[in-house]
Amino acid sequence: MIRTRLFGWVALFAACAAPAFSQAPAPSVRILLPEHIRLLQGQLVDLVIEVRNGTAVSGLTVNTPYRNMSGLFSAPVSKTLDCNATKGFVYRADLQSFTEPGTYTINVAVNIDGQRLTDSRTIEVRQFQGTQGRNVILYIGDAMGTAYRDAARLVSRSIVDANGKNSFREGIFDNLLEMDKMPVSGMSMTYSTDSVVPDSANTATAWATGNKTFNAALNVFADGTDCTWRPATTVNTTTLPTILDNPRVETLWQYLKRLYGYKTGIVTTAAVTDATPAGEGAYTAYRQTRYEVARQYRENPMLGGAPAFDVIMGGGADPFTALGRADGRDLIGEFRSMGYKWVSTATQLKALSGSNQIIGLFKGSATPAPGSSGTTTAADVNMNVAYDKLGLQRPGSEATANLNGFTDQPMLDVMTQKAIEALSADGSNFILMVEGASIDKQSHPNEASGTIWDTIEFDKAVGVGRAFASANLRSAIRKPNDTLVVVTADHDQSMSIIGVANVPDSNYFDRTTTQTISINTPVGSQSVIIHSDSFANARASIPFINSSDAAANNTGAVGMPGTFAPTNTGVTDTSSSTYSTYSGFPAYTQGTNGYPVNSGAGLRRLAVGFRTGDHTGSSVPVTAEGPGALLFTGYMDESDIMFKMAASLSTDTSAIDQALDVLTKYSKFPRTFGK
Repeated sequence: MIRTRLFGWVALFAACAAPAFSQAPAPSVRILLPEHIRLLQGQLVDLVIEVRNGTAVSGLTVNTPYRNMSGLFSAPVSKTLDCNATKGFVYRADLQSFTEPGTYTINVAVNIDGQRLTDSRTIEVRQFQGTQGRNVILYIGDAMGTAYRDAARLVSRSIVDANGKNSFREGIFDNLLEMDKMPVSGMSMTYSTDSVVPDSANTATAWATGNKTFNAALNVFADGTDCTWRPATTVNTTTLPTILDNPRVETLWQYLKRLYGYKTGIVTTAAVTDATPAGEGAYTAYRQTRYEVARQYRENPMLGGAPAFDVIMGGGADPFTALGRADGRDLIGEFRSMGYKWVSTATQLKALSGSNQIIGLFKGSATPAPGSSGTTTAADVNMNVAYDKLGLQRPGSEATANLNGFTDQPMLDVMTQKAIEALSADGSNFILMVEGASIDKQSHPNEASGTIWDTIEFDKAVGVGRAFASANLRSAIRKPNDTLVVVTADHDQSMSIIGVANVPDSNYFDRTTTQTISINTPVGSQSVIIHSDSFANARASIPFINSSDAAANNTGAVGMPGTFAPTNTGVTDTSSSTYSTYSGFPAYTQGTNGYPVNSGAGLRRLAVGFRTGDHTGSSVPVTAEGPGALLFTGYMDESDIMFKMAASLSTDTSAIDQALDVLTKYSKFPRTFGK
């Protein structure tokens, strides 16, 4: 018994003292397609297969029920995958497509060190056989969640006329936003493949290709070399090849141009190489590789090196200039040599006529220069926001306007009008994306006035598209009901409507009277400067108190936002007091340019609050009008938007269009005020 017990202790000691040898990871094979991949007939996609943890590979077979695809793949290339020093191999079959609609499985098998290993992926291929001769205008209000549409409506449609009559009375509007008047509404879920809170690159990928991807990626899927450049602090010319080797999937813009001769366009108030416009025509795992985005606009990989778009308008001239590019290419000159009209001011754009191809870049750096990474310029220059282009005075807490010499920038509705004219000039069909970019960019620093007036500018551009589509209904030249108009957002941000703030101009525009709040935490301190416009804009950094009772308000002052003393607290009319952000309706006056002004006696401003300075994971509204619009009702995934647009273009939608006519025009059904 003693000997046995002693032997057991010796064995245990030996086991503990012996060196620990970790088992080598097992070999595996994986086809780099997402689990829920969907494609249109003929839509191009890179088929990439990764083999991990093997020293020798052979005998690759790739089969579908329709054909053997094995011969399409290149010889295996040895690569280090996942940055773990284990050997791997990559097979590629770039720019492949599936011609048969249906749902079927791709089966992959390969010999790895004597083992036969397999992987498979089920693909849904949606039917698309010819078009109905229709157009699509997709409007993207960047970050334009429900509250942003509400804020634009409350500000732009709460106008007091010369007789003191408000166009928003008793909770009813005389006139709604253009996007409100569209007959079909739905909601879109915006999650990426790796995050509840998405960014503008993966969301653009969803509506442009019909497939999800990871944050910051444009029209590509993840692969085993992403570890070389993520986090993005390691993005440079050395890691650029691994940023550009991800499996690509074709956007609807290139698909329609390549197969059906569509004209294509992008219009934005951001830099044209920013994520949302790039989502229609660039293929890169990291959105900030701006040189590559600009180059692909000029020589697109899905179009055999032809340009991605017929119309490009927005800011961000730098990566198109020889001075701004590390390679010295003058992309503007290259576009011009191909027949594109080049404009850089609102005046030039207004005078432009008779052109089918336009490149309009309305803001850039005074002296463009390459950035230190070698993959982008030193600055990404967006157009100025509507509030600043209109010359309105900024609230005290918001950054003052800096046009930086670019004083002749067009408004978004003018850009949209010129884009539609160019794309439709010769009777061609077209697909156009129009973005109101600074709804997002002004929301990041919680600059409410910049955000709201940009949403109003965006809505005016929606009106241009709706007017074009409506005119075509009565046109003897074009086919009636030939343009689908869709309005949505890529993602949400955190602004909410909290009431009405009766802050006098003297406080609202005050930049000198401030208070500083310091917050100490175990990981450091933060100081926040509070201005006296805080009643109208409760920023994420401001302690905000607005509750109906002290118990729900952690015993704080009831109804008290911000940190500044309220005015007129003793009056019985709470709508005249800054103390209450609940009572009353907003009231603005109309400027001569068609936008509400944000100053003057008797003004009652909308009060908003922010919870963060970043995106959120909330669903966003979708509204639609035109052929196939009824497809956009209900809750949908953001990737559904591409397939719904495609269905409208390729399918006879007359039955649902007639049903929608009955729902919206039959006199016995109720109509919404203001529509």
